[in-house]
Amino acid sequence: MENAVYNSALAALKTLFGMPRPLANQNGARFLRNGTVTIYHTELFPGNEAEIAFNVQPISSSYGISPATLNSLLEECRQLTGHPTEVNKLQNWPRIGLATEEEVTQVMAKLAAVLKK
Repeated sequence: MENAVYNSALAALKTLFGMPRPLANQNGARFLRNGTVTIYHTELFPGNEAEIAFNVQPISSSYGISPATLNSLLEECRQLTGHPTEVNKLQNWPRIGLATEEEVTQVMAKLAAVLKK
């Protein structure tokens, strides 16, 4: 179910990636502009209120950074929150787990510092 952490992260992601489209199964939303980013509010690792998945190749290409740089940034964000995430075996995209609104603020600040257009 949607929650405050998910809604806060969704709003912050809109500033970086534009307007999302709801997922067909209603468990989150997908941002297609500037690559593919998906945020989920259900089917999460226990303890997470939201998880954000990143399709590294198109995002790095769109922002003019290397995939290694983006992967390093995402790893910093994962270490910042310290939360395990659910794994989608079909789309093995890096994910960041969020449990508090403070974590949303910290992660979004790190992402915004690198992913500027």
